[in-house]
Amino acid sequence: MTPGPVLAGLAAAGAVLLATWCVTVTRRTVSARDLAVRVGGGRDARGVVATDPSSRWVRDMVDLTGRVAERAGMLDRIARALDHADVPLRAPEAVFGTAVVAGATVVGATLLLGPFPALLLGAGVAVAPVLVVRRRWSARLRAFEGQLPDVLHLLAGSMRAGFSFAQGLMAVVEEIGDPARRELQRATSEQRLGRPVEDALDDVATRMESVDLAWAVMAIRIQREVGGNLAELLDTVAATMVERERLRQEVLALTAEARLSAWVLGVFPLGCGVVLSVAQPAYMATLFGSPIGVLALGVSLVMAVVGFVWLRRIMTIEV
Repeated sequence: MTPGPVLAGLAAAGAVLLATWCVTVTRRTVSARDLAVRVGGGRDARGVVATDPSSRWVRDMVDLTGRVAERAGMLDRIARALDHADVPLRAPEAVFGTAVVAGATVVGATLLLGPFPALLLGAGVAVAPVLVVRRRWSARLRAFEGQLPDVLHLLAGSMRAGFSFAQGLMAVVEEIGDPARRELQRATSEQRLGRPVEDALDDVATRMESVDLAWAVMAIRIQREVGGNLAELLDTVAATMVERERLRQEVLALTAEARLSAWVLGVFPLGCGVVLSVAQPAYMATLFGSPIGVLALGVSLVMAVVGFVWLRRIMTIEV
Protein backbone atom coordinates (compact mmCIF):
# COMPACT_ATOMS: atom_id res chain seq x y z
CA MET A 1 0.00 0.00 0.00
CA THR A 2 1.32 3.45 -0.89
CA PRO A 3 1.84 5.90 1.98
CA GLY A 4 -0.38 8.59 0.40
CA PRO A 5 -3.79 7.14 1.35
CA VAL A 6 -2.52 6.18 4.81
CA LEU A 7 -1.20 9.68 5.50
CA ALA A 8 -4.40 11.24 4.15
CA GLY A 9 -6.56 9.05 6.39
CA LEU A 10 -4.41 9.77 9.43
CA ALA A 11 -4.52 13.52 8.72
CA ALA A 12 -8.32 13.52 8.39
CA ALA A 13 -8.81 11.42 11.54
CA GLY A 14 -6.35 13.57 13.47
CA ALA A 15 -8.14 16.74 12.38
CA VAL A 16 -11.51 15.47 13.57
CA LEU A 17 -10.07 14.30 16.90
CA LEU A 18 -8.17 17.55 17.40
CA ALA A 19 -11.21 19.71 16.68
CA THR A 20 -13.40 17.62 19.02
CA TRP A 21 -10.77 17.71 21.77
CA CYS A 22 -10.28 21.47 21.39
CA VAL A 23 -13.99 22.22 21.72
CA THR A 24 -14.37 19.80 24.65
CA VAL A 25 -11.39 21.18 26.55
CA THR A 26 -12.41 24.77 25.91
CA ARG A 27 -15.93 24.23 27.15
CA ARG A 28 -14.69 22.26 30.18
CA THR A 29 -12.23 25.05 31.00
CA VAL A 30 -14.94 27.70 30.75
CA SER A 31 -17.24 25.66 32.98
CA ALA A 32 -14.48 25.17 35.54
CA ARG A 33 -13.71 28.88 35.51
CA ASP A 34 -17.38 29.77 36.01
CA LEU A 35 -17.65 27.27 38.86
CA ALA A 36 -14.54 28.69 40.50
CA VAL A 37 -15.94 32.18 40.25
CA ARG A 38 -19.19 31.07 41.87
CA VAL A 39 -17.67 29.23 44.83
CA GLY A 40 -14.64 31.48 45.24
CA GLY A 41 -12.10 28.67 44.85
CA GLY A 42 -9.81 27.26 42.23
CA ARG A 43 -7.69 30.43 42.02
CA ASP A 44 -4.00 30.94 42.39
CA ALA A 45 -2.34 33.78 44.27
CA ARG A 46 -3.05 36.23 41.44
CA GLY A 47 -6.75 35.41 41.40
CA VAL A 48 -6.54 33.45 38.13
CA VAL A 49 -8.37 30.19 37.73
CA ALA A 50 -5.87 27.32 37.73
CA THR A 51 -5.95 25.32 34.51
CA ASP A 52 -3.61 22.78 33.01
CA PRO A 53 -1.21 23.99 30.28
CA SER A 54 -2.91 22.03 27.49
CA SER A 55 -6.33 23.54 28.12
CA ARG A 56 -4.78 27.00 28.44
CA TRP A 57 -3.03 26.50 25.09
CA VAL A 58 -6.26 25.41 23.42
CA ARG A 59 -8.14 28.36 24.88
CA ASP A 60 -5.45 30.76 23.67
CA MET A 61 -5.59 29.30 20.16
CA VAL A 62 -9.39 29.56 20.09
CA ASP A 63 -9.23 33.15 21.36
CA LEU A 64 -6.63 34.02 18.72
CA THR A 65 -8.85 32.57 16.01
CA GLY A 66 -11.78 34.57 17.38
CA ARG A 67 -9.77 37.81 17.29
CA VAL A 68 -8.74 37.17 13.68
CA ALA A 69 -12.36 36.49 12.72
CA GLU A 70 -13.47 39.63 14.57
CA ARG A 71 -10.96 41.78 12.71
CA ALA A 72 -12.27 40.29 9.47
CA GLY A 73 -15.81 41.32 10.48
CA MET A 74 -17.13 37.75 10.56
CA LEU A 75 -17.35 36.94 14.28
CA ASP A 76 -20.63 38.77 14.99
CA ARG A 77 -22.33 37.22 11.97
CA ILE A 78 -21.12 33.75 12.92
CA ALA A 79 -22.27 34.20 16.52
CA ARG A 80 -25.67 35.42 15.36
CA ALA A 81 -26.04 32.48 12.96
CA LEU A 82 -25.11 29.97 15.68
CA ASP A 83 -27.56 31.59 18.08
CA HIS A 84 -30.37 31.56 15.53
CA ALA A 85 -29.63 27.95 14.59
CA ASP A 86 -29.51 26.97 18.28
CA VAL A 87 -26.03 25.44 17.93
CA PRO A 88 -24.33 25.07 21.36
CA LEU A 89 -20.97 26.46 20.22
CA ARG A 90 -19.21 29.77 20.61
CA ALA A 91 -18.22 31.53 17.41
CA PRO A 92 -14.42 31.24 18.02
CA GLU A 93 -14.80 27.50 18.70
CA ALA A 94 -16.70 26.99 15.46
CA VAL A 95 -14.16 28.98 13.41
CA PHE A 96 -11.18 27.19 14.98
CA GLY A 97 -12.65 23.72 14.52
CA THR A 98 -13.56 24.41 10.90
CA ALA A 99 -10.08 25.79 10.16
CA VAL A 100 -8.35 22.76 11.70
CA VAL A 101 -10.47 20.21 9.84
CA ALA A 102 -10.25 22.09 6.52
CA GLY A 103 -6.47 22.48 6.82
CA ALA A 104 -5.94 18.80 7.59
CA THR A 105 -8.23 17.86 4.70
CA VAL A 106 -6.13 19.96 2.30
CA VAL A 107 -2.91 18.32 3.54
CA GLY A 108 -4.29 14.78 3.29
CA ALA A 109 -5.96 15.34 -0.08
CA THR A 110 -2.77 16.88 -1.48
CA LEU A 111 -0.89 13.68 -0.69
CA LEU A 112 -3.64 11.57 -2.22
CA LEU A 113 -5.10 13.54 -5.12
CA GLY A 114 -2.90 16.54 -5.85
CA PRO A 115 -3.07 20.26 -5.08
CA PHE A 116 -6.07 21.37 -7.14
CA PRO A 117 -8.53 18.66 -5.98
CA ALA A 118 -7.20 19.19 -2.46
CA LEU A 119 -8.11 22.86 -2.61
CA LEU A 120 -11.58 21.96 -3.87
CA LEU A 121 -12.10 19.46 -1.05
CA GLY A 122 -10.74 21.90 1.51
CA ALA A 123 -13.13 24.58 0.28
CA GLY A 124 -15.98 22.07 0.48
CA VAL A 125 -15.07 21.13 4.05
CA ALA A 126 -14.87 24.81 5.01
CA VAL A 127 -18.24 25.60 3.43
CA ALA A 128 -20.02 22.49 4.79
CA PRO A 129 -20.48 23.83 8.38
CA VAL A 130 -21.91 27.05 6.96
CA LEU A 131 -24.44 25.07 4.93
CA VAL A 132 -25.32 22.88 7.93
CA VAL A 133 -25.86 25.89 10.20
CA ARG A 134 -27.87 27.66 7.52
CA ARG A 135 -30.02 24.58 6.95
CA ARG A 136 -30.59 24.17 10.69
CA TRP A 137 -31.44 27.85 10.93
CA SER A 138 -33.91 27.57 8.05
CA ALA A 139 -35.51 24.47 9.58
CA ARG A 140 -35.88 26.28 12.90
CA LEU A 141 -37.46 29.28 11.16
CA ARG A 142 -39.92 27.03 9.31
CA ALA A 143 -40.82 25.25 12.54
CA PHE A 144 -41.40 28.60 14.25
CA GLU A 145 -43.58 29.85 11.40
CA GLY A 146 -45.59 26.63 11.56
CA GLN A 147 -46.18 27.12 15.29
CA LEU A 148 -47.30 30.74 15.02
CA PRO A 149 -51.00 30.05 14.24
CA ASP A 150 -51.20 27.68 17.23
CA VAL A 151 -49.50 30.30 19.40
CA LEU A 152 -52.03 32.96 18.41
CA HIS A 153 -54.98 30.60 18.86
CA LEU A 154 -53.77 29.59 22.33
CA LEU A 155 -53.21 33.23 23.23
CA ALA A 156 -56.70 34.17 22.02
CA GLY A 157 -58.23 31.30 24.00
CA SER A 158 -56.36 32.35 27.14
CA MET A 159 -57.62 35.90 26.81
CA ARG A 160 -61.19 34.67 26.35
CA ALA A 161 -60.74 32.73 29.58
CA GLY A 162 -60.00 35.95 31.45
CA PHE A 163 -56.20 36.15 31.31
CA SER A 164 -54.38 39.35 30.52
CA PHE A 165 -52.14 39.48 27.47
CA ALA A 166 -48.96 38.92 29.51
CA GLN A 167 -50.57 36.10 31.51
CA GLY A 168 -51.82 34.49 28.30
CA LEU A 169 -48.34 34.68 26.81
CA MET A 170 -46.89 32.86 29.83
CA ALA A 171 -49.62 30.23 29.52
CA VAL A 172 -48.70 29.72 25.87
CA VAL A 173 -45.05 29.21 26.86
CA GLU A 174 -46.12 26.34 29.11
CA GLU A 175 -48.15 24.66 26.36
CA ILE A 176 -46.17 25.15 23.15
CA GLY A 177 -43.00 23.30 22.13
CA ASP A 178 -39.63 24.48 20.84
CA PRO A 179 -38.52 26.63 19.11
CA ALA A 180 -41.48 28.91 19.92
CA ARG A 181 -41.21 28.04 23.63
CA ARG A 182 -37.64 29.30 23.93
CA GLU A 183 -38.23 32.52 22.02
CA LEU A 184 -41.47 33.39 23.82
CA GLN A 185 -39.92 32.48 27.16
CA ARG A 186 -37.17 34.97 26.42
CA ALA A 187 -39.81 37.60 25.63
CA THR A 188 -41.72 36.94 28.87
CA SER A 189 -38.47 37.17 30.85
CA GLU A 190 -37.76 40.57 29.33
CA GLN A 191 -41.33 41.63 30.08
CA ARG A 192 -40.94 40.67 33.74
CA LEU A 193 -37.83 42.86 33.88
CA GLY A 194 -39.93 45.85 32.85
CA ARG A 195 -39.66 45.91 29.08
CA PRO A 196 -42.86 46.43 27.07
CA VAL A 197 -44.08 43.07 25.81
CA GLU A 198 -44.62 44.44 22.30
CA ASP A 199 -40.96 45.45 22.06
CA ALA A 200 -39.88 42.00 23.32
CA LEU A 201 -42.06 40.30 20.69
CA ASP A 202 -40.65 42.63 18.02
CA ASP A 203 -37.18 41.38 18.93
CA VAL A 204 -38.43 37.79 18.60
CA ALA A 205 -39.74 38.60 15.12
CA THR A 206 -36.37 40.13 14.18
CA ARG A 207 -34.35 37.18 15.50
CA MET A 208 -36.58 34.63 13.77
CA GLU A 209 -37.00 36.75 10.62
CA SER A 210 -40.75 36.26 10.93
CA VAL A 211 -42.79 38.71 8.90
CA ASP A 212 -45.99 37.09 10.18
CA LEU A 213 -45.08 37.71 13.82
CA ALA A 214 -44.06 41.29 12.99
CA TRP A 215 -47.50 41.86 11.46
CA ALA A 216 -49.17 40.28 14.48
CA VAL A 217 -47.23 42.55 16.84
CA MET A 218 -48.18 45.56 14.72
CA ALA A 219 -51.84 44.55 14.95
CA ILE A 220 -51.51 44.19 18.73
CA ARG A 221 -50.00 47.68 18.99
CA ILE A 222 -52.82 49.18 16.93
CA GLN A 223 -55.43 47.35 19.02
CA ARG A 224 -53.85 48.67 22.20
CA GLU A 225 -54.21 52.22 20.87
CA VAL A 226 -57.69 52.11 19.33
CA GLY A 227 -59.29 49.32 21.39
CA GLY A 228 -61.34 46.33 20.28
CA ASN A 229 -61.55 42.59 20.76
CA LEU A 230 -57.95 41.39 20.86
CA ALA A 231 -58.87 37.69 20.99
CA GLU A 232 -60.89 37.97 17.78
CA LEU A 233 -58.08 39.93 16.15
CA LEU A 234 -55.56 37.21 17.02
CA ASP A 235 -57.84 34.52 15.59
CA THR A 236 -58.17 36.47 12.35
CA VAL A 237 -54.40 36.92 12.06
CA ALA A 238 -53.88 33.19 12.72
CA ALA A 239 -56.39 32.25 10.02
CA THR A 240 -54.60 34.54 7.55
CA MET A 241 -51.29 32.85 8.39
CA VAL A 242 -52.78 29.42 7.78
CA GLU A 243 -54.05 30.45 4.33
CA ARG A 244 -50.72 31.99 3.39
CA GLU A 245 -48.88 28.84 4.44
CA ARG A 246 -51.25 26.71 2.35
CA LEU A 247 -50.54 28.89 -0.69
CA ARG A 248 -46.80 28.74 -0.01
CA GLN A 249 -46.88 24.94 0.08
CA GLU A 250 -48.73 24.86 -3.24
CA VAL A 251 -46.07 27.07 -4.81
CA LEU A 252 -43.31 24.80 -3.46
CA ALA A 253 -45.03 21.75 -4.90
CA LEU A 254 -45.40 23.36 -8.32
CA THR A 255 -41.74 24.45 -8.46
CA ALA A 256 -40.19 21.29 -6.95
CA GLU A 257 -38.95 19.92 -10.30
CA ALA A 258 -37.27 23.16 -11.30
CA ARG A 259 -35.59 23.56 -7.90
CA LEU A 260 -34.24 20.01 -8.10
CA SER A 261 -32.92 20.73 -11.60
CA ALA A 262 -31.05 23.76 -10.26
CA TRP A 263 -29.32 21.62 -7.63
CA VAL A 264 -28.43 18.89 -10.13
CA LEU A 265 -27.01 21.36 -12.65
CA GLY A 266 -25.04 23.12 -9.93
CA VAL A 267 -23.54 20.05 -8.24
CA PHE A 268 -22.98 17.78 -11.26
CA PRO A 269 -19.93 19.54 -12.80
CA LEU A 270 -18.05 19.68 -9.48
CA GLY A 271 -18.95 16.11 -8.57
CA CYS A 272 -17.98 14.83 -12.02
CA GLY A 273 -14.61 16.58 -11.78
CA VAL A 274 -13.86 15.08 -8.36
CA VAL A 275 -14.86 11.56 -9.50
CA LEU A 276 -12.68 11.78 -12.63
CA SER A 277 -9.76 13.10 -10.58
CA VAL A 278 -9.96 10.05 -8.33
CA ALA A 279 -10.70 7.48 -11.04
CA GLN A 280 -8.46 8.81 -13.83
CA PRO A 281 -5.83 11.18 -12.35
CA ALA A 282 -3.58 10.94 -15.43
CA TYR A 283 -6.47 11.87 -17.71
CA MET A 284 -7.37 14.94 -15.60
CA ALA A 285 -3.72 15.96 -15.15
CA THR A 286 -3.72 17.33 -18.70
CA LEU A 287 -6.61 19.60 -17.84
CA PHE A 288 -5.06 20.79 -14.57
CA GLY A 289 -1.53 21.19 -15.97
CA SER A 290 -2.15 23.36 -19.04
CA PRO A 291 -3.06 27.09 -18.98
CA ILE A 292 -5.95 26.53 -21.37
CA GLY A 293 -7.32 23.77 -19.13
CA VAL A 294 -7.13 25.94 -16.02
CA LEU A 295 -8.86 28.79 -17.89
CA ALA A 296 -11.58 26.40 -19.07
CA LEU A 297 -12.08 25.17 -15.51
CA GLY A 298 -12.40 28.73 -14.21
CA VAL A 299 -14.88 29.75 -16.89
CA SER A 300 -16.92 26.57 -16.35
CA LEU A 301 -17.03 27.13 -12.60
CA VAL A 302 -18.21 30.73 -13.00
CA MET A 303 -20.88 29.71 -15.52
CA ALA A 304 -22.10 26.88 -13.26
CA VAL A 305 -22.40 29.23 -10.28
CA VAL A 306 -24.18 31.90 -12.34
CA GLY A 307 -26.62 29.34 -13.76
CA PHE A 308 -27.34 27.90 -10.32
CA VAL A 309 -28.00 31.33 -8.79
CA TRP A 310 -30.14 32.35 -11.78
CA LEU A 311 -32.32 29.25 -11.55
CA ARG A 312 -32.71 29.66 -7.79
CA ARG A 313 -33.77 33.29 -8.23
CA ILE A 314 -36.34 32.33 -10.83
CA MET A 315 -37.83 29.68 -8.53
CA THR A 316 -37.96 31.99 -5.47
CA ILE A 317 -41.55 33.23 -5.35
CA GLU A 318 -42.64 35.48 -2.49
CA VAL A 319 -46.05 34.68 -1.04
